[in-house]
Amino acid sequence: MTHAREKSQWEEEGWCIVEGIFSDDEVRAVQQALPDLFPTAEEFARDDDPERNRPFRVDSHSVMPQFPFESAALNSMVLHDNVIDLAQEFLEVTDMRLYQAMLSAKYSNGAPDDEQLLHVDYGNHTLVVPRPEVGYQQLELFIYLSDVTPETAATRMVSRRLTTDIPTERTYLSPAEYAHLYQAEVPATGPAGAILAYRPDVYHRGVRMTGPDAARFMVHVSYKPVDTDWLGSQAWPGAAEGMAWHRFMQQANVRQLTMLGFPAPGHRYWNEETLRGVAKRYPLLDMTPWRQASRP
Repeated sequence: MTHAREKSQWEEEGWCIVEGIFSDDEVRAVQQALPDLFPTAEEFARDDDPERNRPFRVDSHSVMPQFPFESAALNSMVLHDNVIDLAQEFLEVTDMRLYQAMLSAKYSNGAPDDEQLLHVDYGNHTLVVPRPEVGYQQLELFIYLSDVTPETAATRMVSRRLTTDIPTERTYLSPAEYAHLYQAEVPATGPAGAILAYRPDVYHRGVRMTGPDAARFMVHVSYKPVDTDWLGSQAWPGAAEGMAWHRFMQQANVRQLTMLGFPAPGHRYWNEETLRGVAKRYPLLDMTPWRQASRP
């Protein structure tokens, strides 16, 4: 499945909504994992657990579980074949790396800081500034785990067509100086399972929930071309001693692991010693592809 129309909007406007990536069962499986990670909308509204709710009233970004998750369904969503296909199609590269995967939640009557200024994301995704040619830009994805409407904090997006004259170093825009862009912003709405795909140079902002007793959940997923060390957010080796990582390794396949920077079959890293050592470190990982590629 290709997404020519969506890709064209992503290139020209800076963002698009993509649907049909996941099955209903895959979305439900992920939704079932959420109550272990966040309060439900009803629990938050009733304030059943004030201590658990408090961070979301102060700074919703302070509680953002990161990959690898305890939930196999969540791990599978982040490295889903259709998501990788989408990233390869938009970035027009096949050799990529996953560089960010985390969850977020917002609630009615949540943190005042949920209302953001218009901004671009490259400020904390790259050491330099975006370069739009193939091989240099990254793809950011918000995977919706609940229905997202204007009332349930749909991210506001501004078309790149309207911002071409803004200097590159202006990563944040004040409402006073750029009132016309705040008036032109569009809510990126979509049902659970939809994906908001956007470029690092598109101005956008998060907003507070206006609907009563509601919640919004999503996964933040970002891919980049290989050999772009100036781009990044998370480092996977830091999680490699955790049990969540080892459980993930029991089910991971070659394509998924390659997206994380694990040496691909045939890579010069592999020899008899490293094949034997990795097999002992991950006893349930099927090493057949790596062994076969390393044979003379």
